[in-house]
Amino acid sequence: MSSTRHGAPPPGDGVVQEQSVRRASALMAAGSIVSRPLGLVRQLMLVACLGVTGATADAFNTANQLPNIIYMLLSGGLLTAVLIPQITKAMKREDGGQEVIDRLLTICIGAILVVTVLATLLASPLVTIYRISPATRELATAFAIICLPQIFFYGLYAVLGQVLNARGRYASFMWTPVLANLVQIAGMAVFLQRYAHAAPPDAWTPEMVWLLAGTSTAGIALQALALVPDLRASGFRWRPRWGFRGYGFRSASTMAGWAFAALVVAQLGGYACAAVMNTVAGWAQHDGRQVAGITVYQLAFLVFMLPHGIITTSILTAIYPRMSRAAHDSATGDLRRLLTRGLTLPSVALVPITAAAIPLAVPGMAMVPRVSGDALSETALVFAIMILGLIPFGWTTLQQRFFFALEDGRTNLHLQILLTAIQITLALLALVGPRDHVVALIAAGQTLGNLAAAVAFVVIAQRRVGGLPLRHVLRLHVRLVLVSALAALATWGAVVGLSELLGTSRLDHLVQLLVGGVLFVLAFLGLARVFHIREVDDLLGPVAARLRRRTGAAPSA
Repeated sequence: MSSTRHGAPPPGDGVVQEQSVRRASALMAAGSIVSRPLGLVRQLMLVACLGVTGATADAFNTANQLPNIIYMLLSGGLLTAVLIPQITKAMKREDGGQEVIDRLLTICIGAILVVTVLATLLASPLVTIYRISPATRELATAFAIICLPQIFFYGLYAVLGQVLNARGRYASFMWTPVLANLVQIAGMAVFLQRYAHAAPPDAWTPEMVWLLAGTSTAGIALQALALVPDLRASGFRWRPRWGFRGYGFRSASTMAGWAFAALVVAQLGGYACAAVMNTVAGWAQHDGRQVAGITVYQLAFLVFMLPHGIITTSILTAIYPRMSRAAHDSATGDLRRLLTRGLTLPSVALVPITAAAIPLAVPGMAMVPRVSGDALSETALVFAIMILGLIPFGWTTLQQRFFFALEDGRTNLHLQILLTAIQITLALLALVGPRDHVVALIAAGQTLGNLAAAVAFVVIAQRRVGGLPLRHVLRLHVRLVLVSALAALATWGAVVGLSELLGTSRLDHLVQLLVGGVLFVLAFLGLARVFHIREVDDLLGPVAARLRRRTGAAPSA
């Protein structure tokens, strides 16, 4: 009863659970539907400020990536792996776990603050190890000093958000990134009004550096602090408490160690990829050329993350606390159902999105300012390679949540090693491959690594839960792939035909994008009806019902 009283519904009937997961996922998806496109707008404005290739763009993007990389180490070791399972356990106590949660937050927030201070003090060495060219190293270091405090606010956002999620409150966690994007977009709008676009490194003044990097950090700070009112409205009050023995944290610290090791391995893969891209870009600059580098990778990855963030993250965030409760209660049946939902629910939307994205990659990327010619072709190629791994990427995210819920960090580490080994292998091959396609080869490493880890995860997970309905999972995916591929072929034909009729202006590409997108949706829905894919109707049913209600209400209004 204590779980229910403190905002966390206990596992129950499968239908009720699924409806609950769908409601929570829809609530979070609504926030992502706003924040993710705003994030894309932010990235497009950043391209307008810095350009898509060149030393200045790589300097800022490397510096602004550093807090994300360091935060990910904290997130995997301290937050995702520890907080939800431990809060779930604590909420079963008579006091709702208040004292235990206070001590958990004290550990996490204290650790995040220490890491933030150390990272900021070490800004120059951190920039250096990413092999930024000496000509832009000073500028990259200036950016990094202002951006690295984001680590604390990223961590605070994650900690407070995990507490809210465990208490069944999801909305603000997914909506506050909208505030961060708005602040950053406003800062770049001022920058574009005042200063030259894509200025060379030696033209940057302290005011320019502070405006661009400072508003980036201010946005992340607002994103974290905006969670506080919702946390207080939930009835939660945090009081720092020290002294951590005797509260069952030994198993949590062991789990944090395994998770931290997995994130170190993952970041080694990320470092190898970034170092290779910066190295090849440096070689090209020495030869008087410009090639696709880390900015192209980040732009393609940001668009790739749109469907993942809106769909997969929303579903898995709703499933994870329930999965932790099921694992803690040894409710294998509930765990099996939740795992099956994590494998299938996102795919109903992600398979057609993957198929549509490939023929629409070039006209879609043509909407990005300053992306044209060779840069357009390369960015579209990188994105198309990434998008092929969209579902495996989601399954590896589910993998982490599943093993964290079981408090099995060892297996998660082994699967991360497999993924990273493939990623690093292809990154090293990129050093001897064609320089114009180094980012595409690194994207292929990401896709293949996630695919291998995802397949291994499913094989292991079905043993842990006494078997999965793999025939149903496979049949659903085969039917979705078949229908989506047929719709994608029709879309590809339309895009090719229009490209021959029209020119290469942004307006021409927009026409291709709109016509191709509408054609794909109509073809996919029609074929899904022919092939009787019930899951598509289940996904669209609530939307259609709401539209019918609004249409029926209009005359009386």
